[in-house]
Amino acid sequence: MAELNKTVLGKLSGAVGDIIFRQRNGKNFVGTKPSSFIPGNDPASVARRAKFALSIQLAKTMNSIQPLKSVWSRTSPSGLTAYNYMIKTNYNNVESDALSDAVTLFPGTGFAINSSSLSIASTGVQADLNAIGNKEGIDTMSEVSLQLVAVIYLSIPVDNTLKPNAFLGLASAAQAIDLNSALSFPFTLTTQASQLIDKYQDHKGFFALLTLNADNEVVRYSSTIVG
Repeated sequence: MAELNKTVLGKLSGAVGDIIFRQRNGKNFVGTKPSSFIPGNDPASVARRAKFALSIQLAKTMNSIQPLKSVWSRTSPSGLTAYNYMIKTNYNNVESDALSDAVTLFPGTGFAINSSSLSIASTGVQADLNAIGNKEGIDTMSEVSLQLVAVIYLSIPVDNTLKPNAFLGLASAAQAIDLNSALSFPFTLTTQASQLIDKYQDHKGFFALLTLNADNEVVRYSSTIVG
């Protein structure tokens, strides 16, 4: 069993897949399960595995959205990939069967945004935002466009043949920056995404706004809003 010098989630104990984590004398160790290993079926063990699995699903979806990945990559602490940093940041915001409103699409604190309407349906996803205003320090000379990103969490499947939850990662088209007017961001869904939304009864969206420079690079980002 190998010693872990750095861990993503702090103190680890238990199993994920074929990997088992143990603590000895305050140190973390990782190894593979013996062929005779039987995972714990007590409620705490089952809930812990479900929480970690949901954290991984969330991070995979976030990591698939390129603007999100670029920000996490450049802000990740030494020794952590963007993907691992996403898991670490949001792990405590995930329950075994739900995402709390505290889930954040970006690390740290971003500028404030407020929505007038957020809608999620198989016919389309739409986010309408109030005007940003001039108090957030955005420089319209270098920050020339806006883009909205979203992670959609789907739960309560319509029948028991489906997985208990699913995720969609979305990024809007960029639009010219405007700080003084209300903003509208429609997301075009693929046929597959529309069909997936229809398979779940509960839809929860996490949205964040980006400013981009002339090279379409992320300059700054907002806080995450939920709807």
